[in-house]
Amino acid sequence: MKKYLLIVFAVCSLGACKKGGVSPGLFGKWELREVSGGDFAYQDSVYKPGNGNIYQFNADSTYAVYLNHTVSAHGTFHIRKNTNPSANSVNILLFDSSTESLPITVSGTTMTLVTVAGWFQNRYQKISN
Repeated sequence: MKKYLLIVFAVCSLGACKKGGVSPGLFGKWELREVSGGDFAYQDSVYKPGNGNIYQFNADSTYAVYLNHTVSAHGTFHIRKNTNPSANSVNILLFDSSTESLPITVSGTTMTLVTVAGWFQNRYQKISN
């Protein structure tokens, strides 16, 4: 599982600009609670509060990624509207100057990121503003 998280965070640690509809509800810290999906060899995982796998999004369009309470990536991010009408998510999250993008949904205190070519859904719980 640690290898998987490192891959996810490596993919994510690559968009900068403030265009797009960044919702104020996104700002704050989000801790990983569940990873699901993948192939038959992968088993879904549930994470307890305090696990330290966190995304932090700030109002100035900066972010930090924590893996086991240690910063593993940081930079800038932006949200853009998805132009693919067949996709389930209407927003795409981009980091630094990357062309890599992650579909993102935020509903109340739950954030879902779809990663690794749509194979995995990572669900995060908001832990602070």
